[in-house]
Amino acid sequence: MIKNNFKNITGAFVVGMLLAAVGCTTTDVTSSTSSSVDAATPDVTLNRFVDVRITSIKKEAAAGEGENLEALAQLMGKQDKQAFSGWMQVNYDALFNNLEQPEELISRIEMVTAQTQKI
Repeated sequence: MIKNNFKNITGAFVVGMLLAAVGCTTTDVTSSTSSSVDAATPDVTLNRFVDVRITSIKKEAAAGEGENLEALAQLMGKQDKQAFSGWMQVNYDALFNNLEQPEELISRIEMVTAQTQKI
């Protein structure tokens, strides 16, 4: 029971931190969700997070660790955040060389994951 409550609290904290990192406020979330379900989808949040945090994500991927990589793993539904961070480091060149738009990183992660090992 305590373990489950801790997970819920931790999950809520992570979501709150992610929303703060991408510049969302409670007003943003309520106004976007109240008008339509499609207005605030996980893909929009993921794209916005990557767009805002791309410089930090790139630095942390080179090092193979960091809170932005952990948040990215969380947003992408990756269970093992450490493995994801290490995978980002190993596949750094394929993920970041000639990256023109930050949002391209998401499709590259999915493409390289399909070509290599699952993370």
